[in-house]
Amino acid sequence: MRRSIVLISLFLAAATIPVLAVAAPAGAARLSPRLVCPQIELCCPVPPNGPPDTAGATIPCCAPTGSCCTGTTCCTSATCCSPGTCCTTVPCPSGGLTIASSPNPSTAGRKVVISGVLTASPASGAQVVLWREKAGQSSFHQLAQTTTDSSGRYTFTLKPGTVMADQAWYVTSGALRSATIDEQVRALVGLVPSTRSLMAGQSVVFTGHVTPSHAGEVVLIEQRHGGTWHVMARPRLSKGSSYSFSHRFATSGKAELRAVLGLDSRNVASSSPTVTLTVKP
Repeated sequence: MRRSIVLISLFLAAATIPVLAVAAPAGAARLSPRLVCPQIELCCPVPPNGPPDTAGATIPCCAPTGSCCTGTTCCTSATCCSPGTCCTTVPCPSGGLTIASSPNPSTAGRKVVISGVLTASPASGAQVVLWREKAGQSSFHQLAQTTTDSSGRYTFTLKPGTVMADQAWYVTSGALRSATIDEQVRALVGLVPSTRSLMAGQSVVFTGHVTPSHAGEVVLIEQRHGGTWHVMARPRLSKGSSYSFSHRFATSGKAELRAVLGLDSRNVASSSPTVTLTVKP
């Protein structure tokens, strides 16, 4: 009687276990559904953009039908193995992986250095992969890779023109992943007067360009009065991300001006160098 109860219990339990139909390659015979272990060993999270369809998840370890792998291991494959076998496993990683960027905030188009230290063993000669997510993107993509030196340090030097807008970084080395850091990037904002010395009441033309392109956005032209900046013009950027406007200064003296691009989805708030004009009576 006890044996019958056990068999019935096993049958009811099996009915609640979810199954996953593994898609067969084109031209291959259809594969039968294989058991997906209902209990996942939370050991080694898979790095984002790792094996296909595993980003951000912990891979289930599958063993003979009706049971699951146990122990401090994690699978290196996202699919279940054949009945009677286990997925290839690797020990859970130990150690740490740091990351930093310099400068941060940076300026569009300028050089940026990403660096850090691997404290796992062995630390020397380990491969480190740099991942990047640009502003407006929803996933990370591999940008570069390098190896650690004898002390476990690594460096990525991103040449001018590589970093133009806000983005996020992280690095991986084997199963280790660093923290994610946000790189804030200031746009290059120009402000050029047609003359730096003029008579009161005389018209002066100001031109400028913003890199990277922020076509259609408004640039604030501000003038300093005492210790406060006041908006004197609001030109809109053209399709080429440029602007132009003219102005007459009614009174004589020194006039300090700057162009400001507000915070948006691509760059942090950015401003041009201060321009000083001499207005004569």
